[in-house]
Amino acid sequence: MDKITLKAKLIKAHQETLQRLKDEYASYQSDGDLNLEDVRDADDNSHREQTEEFLQAMERQIHQRENEIKQLRDLDFSSKDAVTKGAVALVNGDYYIIGIPACQFDLDGKHFVAMSPEAPFYRKLMDRKENDSFVFNDKMYTVESIF
Repeated sequence: MDKITLKAKLIKAHQETLQRLKDEYASYQSDGDLNLEDVRDADDNSHREQTEEFLQAMERQIHQRENEIKQLRDLDFSSKDAVTKGAVALVNGDYYIIGIPACQFDLDGKHFVAMSPEAPFYRKLMDRKENDSFVFNDKMYTVESIF
């Protein structure tokens, strides 16, 4: 598995999502901008408050994506012998990427599940080696490969 290409694709996908959020933020900010001088009644004030809340929520999402991109760039994606941060583990036919925010996607016909090291499933998977098995939520899992 080419983990360098995988990491580059993950970063690119996160950057594209970040750019969409920034574009949406800028568009909503300019379209929904309600000058305080234009506030004439309770409906205008309510609209202004809703706009501010929405923009603040978007700012949090943008900040979160920026942090995720930094985490991805800093993550050591070198080859691993055990399941640790930066490993990609093939477990029961799915590829688990350890150390990045949770998401799922398909790439080149393979299903990937990204998870943070704080995820309960990772705690069971942590430090496992190839052919190790473990039980999580009453289901048996086997580590087929580690990249």
